[in-house]
Amino acid sequence: MERNNKLWKADNVLREIAEARGMGQTFRATDVGVFLGEAGVTVPDPYFGGAGPERTGCIHCGACMVGCRYNSKNTLPKNYLYFAEKNGAKILAESEVTDVRPSTFDGEAAYEVTYQRSTRLFRGTPRRVQARRVILSASVLGTMRLLLRLRDTSLPNLSPKLGHMVRTNSEALLGSLARKSDVNYSEGVCISSIYNHDKATRVEPVRYPDGSSLMRFLAAPLIDTDVSVPMRLLRFLGWIITHPIDFAKAMFLPGWAHNTTILLVMQNTDTRMRFRMGRSAFTLFRRGLVAEEEPGYKISAQVAGSHELTRDLAARTNGIALGSIGENLLGLPTTAHILGGAPIGRDASEGVVDENFQVHNYPGMYIIDGSIMPANPGVNPSLTITALAEYAINKIQKKS
Repeated sequence: MERNNKLWKADNVLREIAEARGMGQTFRATDVGVFLGEAGVTVPDPYFGGAGPERTGCIHCGACMVGCRYNSKNTLPKNYLYFAEKNGAKILAESEVTDVRPSTFDGEAAYEVTYQRSTRLFRGTPRRVQARRVILSASVLGTMRLLLRLRDTSLPNLSPKLGHMVRTNSEALLGSLARKSDVNYSEGVCISSIYNHDKATRVEPVRYPDGSSLMRFLAAPLIDTDVSVPMRLLRFLGWIITHPIDFAKAMFLPGWAHNTTILLVMQNTDTRMRFRMGRSAFTLFRRGLVAEEEPGYKISAQVAGSHELTRDLAARTNGIALGSIGENLLGLPTTAHILGGAPIGRDASEGVVDENFQVHNYPGMYIIDGSIMPANPGVNPSLTITALAEYAINKIQKKS
């Protein structure tokens, strides 16, 4: 991780907002998984004593989240996967696991893993491998979808707590679309600064590169969620009628990423929901992963203070205050960091995994991804997940 070495217009505006709230001392540049170095200059591996791949200095194009084209982002193929392959691991890319079932290998307990190609129209014949130890690391949605399905088939002894204690990092995604194009808000690393809005809330400016504007189709005018869904839809229609130019700029005209600053608002307050297999309009009424409230907990679509902050940013940048279709129109929480679903417990009645993230009732099977996060950190969770993964791997007995 390196401290971001360059701040931009959106960062400076957020610094002003932080100072106006008396929180200016909390503002700082972010620590990022990007090789900053000299822009555009390729150098030998700067991280692993020359044992890793070459890196190129970041040019601050803003494309971190859609794929770094300049060999600057510190992605898995340049660290963990690079060294795994270098030390003999075989990586089967573009593959989807469809089944995991207990088996034996050389007279010892093991698992048979069935997989098939995930990028072909016709996936062909399933393939199988056996392993004494299996690590599930398909991200929260992938891991939950697989395990909830397998609990009904090949892994029936999975905990009844599977899919519980799912969290959203208490997040909201909002933003401001500048009406003028004199400032390029798409320049910089994708998340360049952070500050504490209050004791529970942290805020970051987020950007996409110029030309990457697909996110606009998730956007909606900023409408408070204290009224019914029909009333919100009426307000949306009213906004279109009374602000036709803003509507066109937000939804149709070019330059959306160039002019937009997304606000990622995160809180460490405890919120929970559950995942289960079922049918809904979002699964097109086919059996799939659906969410429901966890009794005693409620996830509010509108994060406290986020709308006031967004309107403040828009006012300071001559911008159009935006929210999301999910939150503002439908009252659904929005998150960039879904967490949990495999809670820790002393046995299967309390949790899915033990303190070393080994799955209860299935020795040698581990879950190591965001599913094991036990709380909302209120910041980007990648370093926490990495630390938990390093801890878990160190608890697995090495091959003799």
